[in-house]
Parts: sequence; C-alpha cells; structure tokens
Amino acid sequence: MLLLDDNDELPASPEPTESELMTQLGLAGLEAIDAALTSHAQSRWLKVAGIVYDALRSGGFAVAEDVVALRVRRVGNLVASGILQGQGNLRRPRWSEVRLS
Repeated sequence: MLLLDDNDELPASPEPTESELMTQLGLAGLEAIDAALTSHAQSRWLKVAGIVYDALRSGGFAVAEDVVALRVRRVGNLVASGILQGQGNLRRPRWSEVRLS
C-alpha cells in the first residue's frame, strides 16, 4: 500500500518500521523533515499528499511506505503545533489540506 493512494489512511499509531526510522533520524532529522514540509506549504490550501511528495522529491528520498508515513505524520504534528493549519482528516493525505498559519 502506498500512502498516497486515494483511499489510504495513515494508521493512528506508527508502524514498527516508521518508529525505527524516527529513532534513526533523531531530533535533528525530524526537524529537517519539518523544515522541508513547511518550505513546501503556502498561504493557500494545498493537498497534504502534494506537500509530502514535493518535500520527498526535493530531498531526493525514495517513496517508501515508512518514509511517506513519517512525513504525513509530521504534517499532523506541524498542524498540532500551530505552524500549519489543516482541514480534513490529516491521516488521509489525498483528501486533506494544509496551509501556513
């Protein structure tokens, strides 16, 4: 399952491979992901899937399930922290949108 498909929804809790990736990246790596995602957001509403895809492409990352899942989850964290505004179910990247706060 690729999380950018239309009907896919990110699980409420991270899968083990996603958790392992977070541990490997550490705080600095997660902050770099957040910065990349934020840099692709704009003041107008954009699909979460598009922002995640653009951030992955610009960083030269593979579109692997755990890599995509981590970035979708980080978008939710950016919304929760007030850096981004979100609408829709953020665990469904094709059907939700975010913009800069």
